[in-house]
Amino acid sequence: MEFYITKKAWKKVIDYAQASYNKFSSEIGGFMIMKQDKEGDYILSEPEILKQTVTGGTTEMEKEEVADYYVKAAEKHGNDIRFVWWHSHANMKAFWSGTDTSTMEEYSGSDWAAFLVVNIKGEHKFSVKMWKPINVLEDVELNILGQTVPKSITDEVEKLCSKPEIQIHTTTRQYGRNQLALAGMGSGWSMQDQLEVQSYNDGYSGAYGLNNLYSDVENINPDELKILKEISDAIEELNDNYTEGTINYKKWISSVKSLNRNLKKDKVSFSIYEVTKNKLDNHVGNYTMYDAKNFVNYGGNNESNIKV
Repeated sequence: MEFYITKKAWKKVIDYAQASYNKFSSEIGGFMIMKQDKEGDYILSEPEILKQTVTGGTTEMEKEEVADYYVKAAEKHGNDIRFVWWHSHANMKAFWSGTDTSTMEEYSGSDWAAFLVVNIKGEHKFSVKMWKPINVLEDVELNILGQTVPKSITDEVEKLCSKPEIQIHTTTRQYGRNQLALAGMGSGWSMQDQLEVQSYNDGYSGAYGLNNLYSDVENINPDELKILKEISDAIEELNDNYTEGTINYKKWISSVKSLNRNLKKDKVSFSIYEVTKNKLDNHVGNYTMYDAKNFVNYGGNNESNIKV
């Protein structure tokens, strides 16, 4: 049994996500139907949105609207359909938050149900939650009809192609994503990362320059600015992994303490806040206006910038 979504339906979901982000900088949610074909596979189609309240981290549809949607969908398609709850995570990563998994339990009256979360980049996570005969949540591949790359092509590219390793050179040690990658926590470099690396390696201070990125930080010399950039990248990577559940608090605080020891050896004028688990949980995952630099203790005149 496999799962597919029509190209038209996929585009509509992403368009909904983009429109909500453009207008409200928020998430958005809705439903679509899922029918089983003659081969036993399921086809997702006809996404819709309902009247709802949206924020940067939540979306809440009105119960009367949801009930009315179920009735109209059943009248149109009959009872041989399943409903898929989908929602967006705006411009953040696609993963299941604690709120999401709690919402899934509202569908526990069925033997199983499917769920989809996307972001405006087109990244997604599609999962099937089973309650009978056992309770389990499993990630499943969602194939986009008309956009799926043949497996033979993917295998050939993976076999014959590789990316060059990007190194960040500073006057001291490396603190950035490469260091976390060595610990099994890195996730590669985006084009934005590469542009920023190139900008300060070349001494360029324009659109992606260090002076522009950290213009709000006072009393930091140019060499320390480079380290500060790498520290911010490292914190962002740690916080992303913690939010997604790939590391626990023990691993997070251990990594922060290790970074602080290196900063102390290099005698820089800042360090990372070693916050408690409760304080970390209050700030990590606050997607709107979240800034990893707020975890850095600049000291002196910069203390007013610290929000953690």
